[in-house]
Amino acid sequence: MVSKRTQEILRVDAEKVVHGMYIVGRNQGIVMEKAHGIYVVDTEGKEYIDLSSQLICVNLGHRRQEIIDAVTKAMNEIDFVTTFFGMTNPYIVEVSEKLARLTPGDLNHFHYTSGGAEAVDSAVKLARFYWSRQGLAGKYKIISLYASYHGSAGISTNVTGLGRGLNQNPFGPVSSGFVHVAPPYSYRCMFGDVADCGQATLDYLEAVIQAEGPESIAAFIAEPIMGAAGVIEPPPGWWPRVAELCKQYDILLIIDEIMSGFARTGKMFACEHWDVQGDMMTMAKGIVNSALPFAAVALNDRIYDVLKDNHMAHGFTYSGHPIAAAASSAALDIYVRDKVVENAATVGNHIKQRLEAEFVPLPCVAYADGRGLFQALELVSNKKTREPIDLPTKDKLCQDLFDAGIFTRVIGWMGNRMFICPPCTITIEEADRALDIIKPLVAALKPK
Repeated sequence: MVSKRTQEILRVDAEKVVHGMYIVGRNQGIVMEKAHGIYVVDTEGKEYIDLSSQLICVNLGHRRQEIIDAVTKAMNEIDFVTTFFGMTNPYIVEVSEKLARLTPGDLNHFHYTSGGAEAVDSAVKLARFYWSRQGLAGKYKIISLYASYHGSAGISTNVTGLGRGLNQNPFGPVSSGFVHVAPPYSYRCMFGDVADCGQATLDYLEAVIQAEGPESIAAFIAEPIMGAAGVIEPPPGWWPRVAELCKQYDILLIIDEIMSGFARTGKMFACEHWDVQGDMMTMAKGIVNSALPFAAVALNDRIYDVLKDNHMAHGFTYSGHPIAAAASSAALDIYVRDKVVENAATVGNHIKQRLEAEFVPLPCVAYADGRGLFQALELVSNKKTREPIDLPTKDKLCQDLFDAGIFTRVIGWMGNRMFICPPCTITIEEADRALDIIKPLVAALKPK
């Protein structure tokens, strides 16, 4: 029985707060009010291991004092100043210099937003702006993947392919100019039982480019490892071939590192695993450890040189907010100082070994996917037919996880992939504790 205080908070919440990605008028029945390290704490004082880093965004762990101090210092100096009309501030300049030292290649020019969806919207508009400045306004179409998630703002909703229409259909028609192609999800290939799903998706992508006409396509956008779809990693040669196709047909490549960036996969950016660089890269979440709303689009020299000296009629009130920039600057320092990338790789390898050895043999685990601290388990009711676990089973598992002190998500394209994505600062000992808790719960799942 929860306390009267918790009951009252939940009552008011159900009446007053409309939650995203949830049933209107309801809540989970848990109130989180504190956090530290890899833990979140509810109003009853119960600790939960944050095995999904909330929305795969608290990469450095909760309540980092360096970020708190940076925000406090900045707030004592300035509260807000716009970056519109060529105005600037020391904080946004400082974070830009630090970002430029971390981003791959010549991705060293930045446009700032408040969140990932705005960054995707901006990247698409910048791609179209780039072509229009060259007299090619007819290159406006954007290709993305089914099962992808790029946000739920205006343009990003159209780019998103997750949810079999759930993210778009209730809100009106999808805008024209957006094309979806099959994702490299080999376990559930859209082309059926083919010898090489990755190659089949590449062949289809090229066929779509030719059918639509490359002269009409502005950009291709994808996540290096698909995130909200359930941490789906493509086959080894998939990304290099995508980059080749974009170059061959003169299509801009936008790499969405919103979820996979900033140490999450054991590299600073996931695209580095395949030595691929985009013309643009979207970043959010880990860029500021989600302490404040902050995101960015990185542009390479090719894009920047064309846009330079043109007036850009685009931006958001909070673009380049000085306080968020100060928080991000502190976060970037921690990644470098504490060798967070290396830790994510080491602990991630340990987790992967345990998942492969101890979890995959279980009756309802099909396989483990991902790398670094960006991993997931595919949960099935029948390994032979690949039928996903059903909704009652999933709901019970999620409740059992909460009861056992584990906060994570079981989501994905088919709603059956369990995230193993703790903060990138987690230790091997902490990771083992989390895996030891979840193993008997996953083992208890019964095949059908």
